[in-house]
Amino acid sequence: MYDPNKDPQKREAFVNEMLSKMTVDQKVGQCFTIHWGGSMVTPYVMEAVEKLHIGGLRVTPFGQNSRRGQHYHQSLNYDYDYPQGYKKIKQNLFIPGAAVYVSPEEYAERLNQLQRLATARTPGIPLHISIDQEGDISRDFSFGGINLFPSAMGLTSTGDPALAYEACKAVALQLSATGVTNLHSPVLDVNMKPNNPEINIRAYGDDPDIVAEYALASIKGYMDGGLVPTAKHFPGRGDSDIDAHYAVPNVPGDWDRLEAVELKPYRVLIENGLPSVMLAHTTVPAADPSMQISTVSPEIVTGLLRERMGFEGVITTDSITMGALMEKYGVAKSCALAIKAGCDLVLNKVEDEFRDQAWLETRRFVEDGEISEAQLNASVKRVLTMKYNLGMFETMGQVQADQAGTPIRNRDIIELSQTVAEKCCTLLRDEAGLLPLKPEQTVMVIEQQVLDGYSGFDVACNNKCFNQAMVEQSRNIYCVDTKFKATKKDVDFLMDYVDEVDVIVATNYYWRLCPANNTDLIRKLIARGKKVIVVTNCPYELGAVPEASTVICNYSVTPESLKAAARMVYGKLKSQGQWMLKHYAQPLKSATNSTYEIKGGITADGDNEIDQVVF
Repeated sequence: MYDPNKDPQKREAFVNEMLSKMTVDQKVGQCFTIHWGGSMVTPYVMEAVEKLHIGGLRVTPFGQNSRRGQHYHQSLNYDYDYPQGYKKIKQNLFIPGAAVYVSPEEYAERLNQLQRLATARTPGIPLHISIDQEGDISRDFSFGGINLFPSAMGLTSTGDPALAYEACKAVALQLSATGVTNLHSPVLDVNMKPNNPEINIRAYGDDPDIVAEYALASIKGYMDGGLVPTAKHFPGRGDSDIDAHYAVPNVPGDWDRLEAVELKPYRVLIENGLPSVMLAHTTVPAADPSMQISTVSPEIVTGLLRERMGFEGVITTDSITMGALMEKYGVAKSCALAIKAGCDLVLNKVEDEFRDQAWLETRRFVEDGEISEAQLNASVKRVLTMKYNLGMFETMGQVQADQAGTPIRNRDIIELSQTVAEKCCTLLRDEAGLLPLKPEQTVMVIEQQVLDGYSGFDVACNNKCFNQAMVEQSRNIYCVDTKFKATKKDVDFLMDYVDEVDVIVATNYYWRLCPANNTDLIRKLIARGKKVIVVTNCPYELGAVPEASTVICNYSVTPESLKAAARMVYGKLKSQGQWMLKHYAQPLKSATNSTYEIKGGITADGDNEIDQVVF
């Protein structure tokens, strides 16, 4: 249980004593959260704990990464002036891809192993363990039957902040049992741009008051479930049509606009005990007219977040290896500049020599006086305080590994996952009266493939879940899948069969990693005169194809949400979701002359696809 109200005098004395025992090298290490992909405890991660004294891990159990991995900074070179005699930590050289299946119990034991390694260091500081588990397809733990929940926008569509609280508490209870301590969520971006390629349904909505209301319920749920929530991406990335993984977004408008839209949810959460904030790689002229990227801008990190907004918790960067920042400074210097600007933690999601370089460059900044030791001490103190509030110095980060799956099997959490999925499932339109389908109708189900790691990789969660859910409703099904954006080969093949069916039910998901989906395929089917029902996780035109007369939005690609959509298709579930977007009208009618365009068309080579996990 995260408890910020522990005896303040006792906590202060403990943290100060711990800090007094630490060397500069150890203090620098505490400012880093590094990536650990998969579940194999390799010499690389062990040496990062022991030699770089790292403070924590960002875990991605589904994906095995290595020096050969695909990063946003792939074009950068690795040249660095290492100190004489410095021996770099060992590297993983695996072929990147989906990791082997790992049960919650097995994963908890591996985290326990790393915690034992960390607490054996002087002066005995456990690791914070961070993860992404926002909801929908933005989730890093899908194994072992874990109960998953819809996107943030899906939680909003339930119309019930209390239900959002319960869902987030359930997420925290399941993850904390495996040894996770920190969650890089909730998303506080106000999604002002319907075609935002990076935020979209990851946001609670397009109105700052609604975002604040549901995000507040969420952080209380996360904390009551035992995790430290991290609100992101400060000061905001919702009003953008650029993905910061590749370029630098800009937060538009003057100070009044920034205050009224982007900052409003943060102020509400800070007033209610928000423990951690993640910086966005954006430019914010209203806060820093020099147009310095926010992650390395003292005016934004210290001047705005610390001083003007009074935030006293832990500030972390987003993944430091995102292209928005790397092309300008490179990895090592970006890390040091972020801490110099006032960040307490740097999220360094690489598994190569950039780890050594970042640690060395930050230590050099301290030794040269570019980062004062007083500032370094303040950052480390905030990190240690966070760990103290989590009770980590009492448990030394250890959990009961053999009980890690207990919350996953909790009947109340299982039923809650089903309830939330049903409450947000929404029939956007059914002009042609195609619903409900009858079991005797012959149906082609076209489901987009999501890479095994991202979709889950076991019988409970995988990229055939919608087909399975539809088969549970009727045996009169042609089961089909395509690449996330159908290739020409996919289309040519299935067109030989479409005239054998009465109705086509096609998914059209939004996924941040793939800029295009099956909109073009669906348009092609409609133009051929086929009856098409679209199932999407995105209420915007990006998912709800304008020409489609029948559209169901379930806000999620999780198993329970796909089951809910299948039940709605066959009339066993009524539409329950509420339209909570304030600046985007619910599309009650199809657009026969739509001018909406999606990036990329049907291609032969599937250039929209990613072929390995990306960090």
